[in-house]
Amino acid sequence: MQPTDEEILQLTETFEYNDSDEDGRIDFDEFRKMLADLEAGVNDGEARIGFREIDTDKDGAIELDEFIEWWSER
Repeated sequence: MQPTDEEILQLTETFEYNDSDEDGRIDFDEFRKMLADLEAGVNDGEARIGFREIDTDKDGAIELDEFIEWWSER
């Protein structure tokens, strides 16, 4: 399902909030913190599996387009 413009704006804001070093990417540590903030209750192994699934270009970080695609599939 394609996100609406409003959803994209909200997801962009969420992405930027979780990109604590403001480099335009969410690394694994930032991802783990995001999951903890969401009280997701996942361990490091589960977080790493999820991170790898979201990082579709396998460059070791989650970019905005990957983040939006991930949330849009939920």
